[in-house]
Amino acid sequence: MLEELVDLFKSDSIQDIYLLGFVDIEDGVGDFCPDMRYYYFEVGEQYIEFESINQYSRLSVKIVDSIRYQFEIDEDMLPCKTSVSQIILIDSMSAKNTVKSIVINGIDFKNKEQIICHNLQLNLENGQELFIDPSFYYGLNIGGAEQRKFWIENLADGIKPDEIVIEV
Repeated sequence: MLEELVDLFKSDSIQDIYLLGFVDIEDGVGDFCPDMRYYYFEVGEQYIEFESINQYSRLSVKIVDSIRYQFEIDEDMLPCKTSVSQIILIDSMSAKNTVKSIVINGIDFKNKEQIICHNLQLNLENGQELFIDPSFYYGLNIGGAEQRKFWIENLADGIKPDEIVIEV
């Protein structure tokens, strides 16, 4: 899976980032309710699925062919997605949203289908860092160097992150 992830980032840049959720319509007004356990990065014709698992303590990373709605909703609710790349990426239209390196902290498990780790950081060609942290109460948080610093500061005393850096 790790090799496939690197190959995917070598072949294309991040085109979009999606947050999933559902629309709840009440009194004719739709309310978008995000499920922040899942984010999907569109890269070429595939998606990288990031999911907060193990009671928001680990990150699952998978390459999938399409966005999957993996949550239960009532029949009067509609599953939906929204693009958040304009909020997360410095320049969502840039051709430089290519991944230069991947930093993975605390790989617990990896096989052909997924990687399970503490968190993952994507360093882009344009200098932006995308630190994907699954340890928030409502799911994933995506930030930059400040988010990484916050995560490190919240580690138990004496624990150092076990990180792997992969150049793309």
